[in-house]
Amino acid sequence: MEKSARWPRIACTILLWTASVVVALGIGIAGLTKFHRPNRWEPLFVGWGYPPWVSMVVGIAEVCGAIALLVPAVALYGATLLAVVMAGALITLLRHPDGPLGWGATPSVYIILLIIIAVCRSRRRPLPQGD
Repeated sequence: MEKSARWPRIACTILLWTASVVVALGIGIAGLTKFHRPNRWEPLFVGWGYPPWVSMVVGIAEVCGAIALLVPAVALYGATLLAVVMAGALITLLRHPDGPLGWGATPSVYIILLIIIAVCRSRRRPLPQGD
């Protein structure tokens, strides 16, 4: 492969990993705070109409998805899981725009980044070999 032809692939790889780390840290830390500070999150979930234990389920999904996002073999699944969680967050925040977390800008940004990550990861997956 010609040296100049490698640069776009290297740049894409750097951007993919940068986006993956930023998203994994942002969502992963938010997930961890659901365990570390449940007294902050449970009242929010109750105010949105969910049972308090849902905050723990969301926290588990966020932490697991964030870890998966950093493992190339399962990153596509992690991106999909986190996109579903962020879609739920976006719908919840749009239904409660006057709440303490605003109208949903953060989940919107994460959803866009997760779609980009998922598309890039799906294109890098090897095709299944026929027998």
